[in-house]
Amino acid sequence: MPDRLPRPRIEGQHLAVSCGHPLAVQAALRVGAAGGNAADAAAAAAAALAVVLPDACGLGGDLLCIVRRPDGTTEAINGVGRAPAALATPLPDDGAEVAAVPGFAAGLCDLVERHGALDRARVLEPAHALAADGVAVTRDTHEALVASAPRLTRGGADASPWVLARPAGPGAIVRLPETAATIAAIADGGADAYYRGPVADAIVAAVAREGGTMATADLAAHESVIRAPVATVYRGVEALAQPPSSQAMLLAMALRRLAAEPASDGSPLAQHRAVEAMAGAFAFRDRITQPDADRELMGLADAIPIGERASRVDHAQGYNHTTSVTTADRDGTVVSMLVSVFDSFGCATWVPEGGFFLNDRLLSFSRDAGSPNAPAGGKRPVHTLSPAMLVDGERVVALSTPSADGQVQALLQVVLAHLDEGVELGDAIDRPRWRIVADLLHVEEDMDAALADGLRSLGHEVVPAPVGDSLFGSVCAAQHDAASGLVAAWADPRRESWAGAW
Repeated sequence: MPDRLPRPRIEGQHLAVSCGHPLAVQAALRVGAAGGNAADAAAAAAAALAVVLPDACGLGGDLLCIVRRPDGTTEAINGVGRAPAALATPLPDDGAEVAAVPGFAAGLCDLVERHGALDRARVLEPAHALAADGVAVTRDTHEALVASAPRLTRGGADASPWVLARPAGPGAIVRLPETAATIAAIADGGADAYYRGPVADAIVAAVAREGGTMATADLAAHESVIRAPVATVYRGVEALAQPPSSQAMLLAMALRRLAAEPASDGSPLAQHRAVEAMAGAFAFRDRITQPDADRELMGLADAIPIGERASRVDHAQGYNHTTSVTTADRDGTVVSMLVSVFDSFGCATWVPEGGFFLNDRLLSFSRDAGSPNAPAGGKRPVHTLSPAMLVDGERVVALSTPSADGQVQALLQVVLAHLDEGVELGDAIDRPRWRIVADLLHVEEDMDAALADGLRSLGHEVVPAPVGDSLFGSVCAAQHDAASGLVAAWADPRRESWAGAW
């Protein structure tokens, strides 16, 4: 993205959607036109993304989302699996041994069954058609196929439709009959069709071929964690974050800490405070999976130091694969979602009978055996997926972005620009960003020079990065405004994110 090409606010009266690929937007709108609500539309988009973006998400990955119902009640669905019960440690750096039980299928079914207006078959029909009819390899997916070639060979994917299409380059049509069959099975039989029977057996066999320990009992025992989001109030606006095991807690902590400071004016000092609040929150990352972590960590947020020297906290890391979905409908159902396989193609292990790659989510565990986030059988690691939502009177905004540890950082910057500086949401999404990675502060190279220099003077080691680099995410947003009766969506130009409404 050499130049910024802002995408407009898209408005409608029925349904708005923003997500990580135009075909997923179409899937959501088709389901909405068939009578589906925002939950159905979000599930349809997520399923479509699982087909078209195998490097970022898929049937072998995860799903986390926040749902706000028309009556104002909220619920968070954690579609993340546990480590196999017989997990062996220490963990390797790659391969099927770092695959968690996939949570995507159960999370998708929970979303439709608890909040949707249509049946699973209708919601999943667009994704099934994409898999059966074929999809074009995107430029980014092709680059990932090339970069991940040795991993894909190791993971048994050489005969997969994706790898077979690699020589033809971007635009090659990939037909996915096994993926279509798995989607059809889930549409017919729900989550049980994935976690019990032939699909589960195929997952276990694929993991076993690489020496992993996942068992059919691990899959059969899986279920989503469903609870209330974590809420905090910032400048009179309620901010909702995905609860643990998600590290969206860090966004809530940073907002709580910054609420005690002057409102951001976008100056170097204001941005410095935001960087320090975020870095200070990351110092608590490994404690997120402890019992009552949300209550304990929100209490500790008030003590995060915001001085005139950079914290240099080495907790934020640089993984970048994931994709977003946000939806809103005219009745007031709003969904913020993220889906992921973590690294490119997850652990690169291909399940041929099911037509999908497995995640490598266990790499989210700490390498420190004494950490609360140390790996153990039957345990969920701290999770990077961080859906969020703002409730501002009659206006509800869903926000999500890919980019692993960059997610909460990008969302914080958008929220501060929008709520403190009064910047229109689309302009706040387009604005140049920073991102902490270890002790460095990466900034998009078109950031105002005075701002970058000001951050350097406050102690940050500022490193310019290309405009639109994947480090900085790609924020998707969808809004329901009861006052106007309109729904709206925005899509970040940094990746293939797109928005639509009707």
